[in-house]
Amino acid sequence: MRQNARMNWRSLTLTFGLAALLYLSFRAFGWWGFSLVSSGIIFWLLQHVTRLMKTMESAAERPMGSLNNAVMFHAQLHRGQRLLKVIGMAGSLGKLQSDKGVQPEIFAWQDEAGDRIECTFQQGRLTNWSLQRAAMDPAESGGT
Repeated sequence: MRQNARMNWRSLTLTFGLAALLYLSFRAFGWWGFSLVSSGIIFWLLQHVTRLMKTMESAAERPMGSLNNAVMFHAQLHRGQRLLKVIGMAGSLGKLQSDKGVQPEIFAWQDEAGDRIECTFQQGRLTNWSLQRAAMDPAESGGT
């Protein structure tokens, strides 16, 4: 519940900050200032939408829950990363392991060798992750 309140404050602060910026630009420079600042805000929003669409487009080209290398992916993860960034690093959407719409959300990815990563997200931010290595046959390991 506390995390949800923090997210609401973050979005409210951003909204009121942008509204205040628009108001102050209008007061200082009139319609010219208002149009300049609103153009900047629209450009910023379009950049975010473009990044979202490119990430989802590239993730749609691969099978759900697949990775190139789970160990390298595991090394790139950090607490607090957004789900969109993790999807972009993985190159595919993760398989949802938890119930839909229930926090925390757990997604899993697996590479061709059978190594598996499970990532836990709370309100869209990475909180926990674990790597499960696939069991190797002694004959495949080279015999040493």
